[in-house]
Amino acid sequence: MEMRRVFSKIKGKVLFNEPLKRHTTFRIGGPCGVWAEPRSERDLREILKLAKARKKRTVLMGAGSNILPGDRAASGVVIHLGGKYFKRVHFSGRKVTAGAGISLAYLINLLCEKGLGGTEGLAGIPGTLGGAIFMNAGYRGNISDCLESVRVMSKKSGKISVLKKSRKENSAEGSLRDPAEFHQEKLHAGKKIKFSYRHSGLYGYIILEATLSLKKSDKKKLLKKRNKVLRVKKSEQPLGSMNAGCVFKNPGRALPAALYIDMLGFKGKRIGGAKVSEKHANFIINEKGAKASDVLRLMDIIKKRVKSEFGVELAPEIEIL
Repeated sequence: MEMRRVFSKIKGKVLFNEPLKRHTTFRIGGPCGVWAEPRSERDLREILKLAKARKKRTVLMGAGSNILPGDRAASGVVIHLGGKYFKRVHFSGRKVTAGAGISLAYLINLLCEKGLGGTEGLAGIPGTLGGAIFMNAGYRGNISDCLESVRVMSKKSGKISVLKKSRKENSAEGSLRDPAEFHQEKLHAGKKIKFSYRHSGLYGYIILEATLSLKKSDKKKLLKKRNKVLRVKKSEQPLGSMNAGCVFKNPGRALPAALYIDMLGFKGKRIGGAKVSEKHANFIINEKGAKASDVLRLMDIIKKRVKSEFGVELAPEIEIL
């Protein structure tokens, strides 16, 4: 009752005991204490302030495409930048500044139509621009390749700042370092983002918007490349099923995670309603009302077998809440 009262001052959308399975591509997740969609940056700052005063954990969720929430109810605050304010787009020559809440697929299509190249190789990656930057999403290249800067809000203080990309990047796959190390690197780098494989170092920040630096190109060629990437991904990945994308990061070895899993015969392996995709071994599908516990048990079995048979340590790519 108290949470309903204190969050009544928020101008955006606020829901209580909202099932997270409604907001994840996995269609898995128990209810959260508060689901908040701020209308503005001031609204967002107020949400952070209220959560901090009541010692509630805050979690940012974009399109829910890389997340596995727990089965039980959580008392924290889930923030979703789904309002129009966080989906704005501004063009200036070869540069575009877009809100973190904008759909990555929509933005890629828009840029291709404008004849601006650099993101078409990321076609087929679900989620929002902010989520893609936070985890440095990639397929044919990484989102950081064309990123110039991000405008962020500190989750701790509510302060807004602009962070630029560091010229020094570690793009090697398979880094198993603790996320806190990347956070420390950022703090010591003088407001420069040092991207790495599936890491941005932006822990402790909420991405508000980003500026991308792109290349002028032919619209038809860009759309053709985007469509080719989509066709390849559809042929290789279970894009039409309920999943959260690749479950494990590719280790820093010669083989990708999917091949290690495939060689052990895990395709089609099932626990409860969760099943390893028969199309791509690094995808786990929610086929029959899977629970988070089913997915976690399956992940644990795979991880232990790969370690035992190949001596390779797999780290999760999906964020486990």
